[in-house]
Amino acid sequence: MTVMRPEWQEAESAARAALATEADTASLAMATFEPIAGSLSNFAWHVSVPGQDRFVRYARAGNEQLGADLHAEGEILRLVAEAGLAPRVVRCDPSARLLVTQWIASSEGVPAAGSCDRTIRQVAALLRQLHALTPPPGVRVVDFAVQARRLEAALPAAAVRPALAACAEGVLSRLGPRHTNVLCHHDVHAQNLVTEPTGRLWLVDWEYAGLGDPVLDLASCASQLELSAASSGLLCDEYLRAGGTVEPARLDLARWAFDYVQWLWYRGLLATAAPGPDAVEAAHRAGRIERGLQVRASGVLRCNNH
Repeated sequence: MTVMRPEWQEAESAARAALATEADTASLAMATFEPIAGSLSNFAWHVSVPGQDRFVRYARAGNEQLGADLHAEGEILRLVAEAGLAPRVVRCDPSARLLVTQWIASSEGVPAAGSCDRTIRQVAALLRQLHALTPPPGVRVVDFAVQARRLEAALPAAAVRPALAACAEGVLSRLGPRHTNVLCHHDVHAQNLVTEPTGRLWLVDWEYAGLGDPVLDLASCASQLELSAASSGLLCDEYLRAGGTVEPARLDLARWAFDYVQWLWYRGLLATAAPGPDAVEAAHRAGRIERGLQVRASGVLRCNNH
C-alpha cells in the first residue's frame, strides 16, 4: 500500500473542502481521489462519481512568485476550451486554488521525447490555432526578460550564475520585445499534452499562459520534449505550413532563453521547498538544465550574430 505524503494529504483535504462548497462539484468531495504524479507545482487527481469524470487540481502555495497566474488562467481557459484546445472547464476558483475540468482519458500516456513526428505535427497545428485566437480583454503580458529578472532577484546569492545571467541578457536582448503579442501557453511539455483514444490532442495546465512571443511556445515544446535538430526543424516546418511564421535561428535563441527561465524557476522552487522527493527532483532537473545552458552558452549568441 502506498503511503501518501503529508503535503498530498493536506492538499487533498483542502481540495475536498473547496469542492464541497458548490453544488456542481459537491459530489466529488466524497469520491475516491486518484493522484496524478509528476508535477512539482500542483497537486492533481482523477476523480469520478456517476455522471462526472473529472480532473481536479489544487495549486501549491507560492506558485505566483514563480510566474503562475490563476486568475489569468481562468479567463484564458474559457476561451481555449470553447476553441476546442483544452478540456471543458467545470469550475475555476482561483481564490480556493482549485480547478476542475472534464477528464480526458489518454490511451497513449505521455509522448516519448522527440520520437513521435505525428505528435510534433499535432502540436504545431494546435499552437498555430492558439496563436490565431483573439485574446480575452485585459489578459496579462508574459515578458520573459521581465520574468528572468524577477526570478534572478529572488535567488539566494549562492545560486546565482553570473556567466549565465550575462548570456541571458544578450539572448533576451537579441530576441527583443514583439510589437504584437499573441496568446501563448508557455509550458508545452509531455504531461501537458493529452492524447485521447481517438487521437485528438489536448493542451492542459494554463497557469503560465498570457500574451507573448509565439516563438517561445515553440521553444517550450522543443526544449521540454527534448527535440533533436531534425525534430525541431519539423516543428518549424509544420508551424509554417499551418500559417505561422518562425525563423529557425530565432527559435535557437528562444530555446536557450526558455531553458534559462526554466532553470531559474527550478532554482526558485528549491529555495523554498521542504526537504523531500520533490526537492530532490527539482535539484536534478535544475542541474541538468544548467549543464545544457553552459554547454550552449558559448555558441548561442555567436551563431545568431548576423
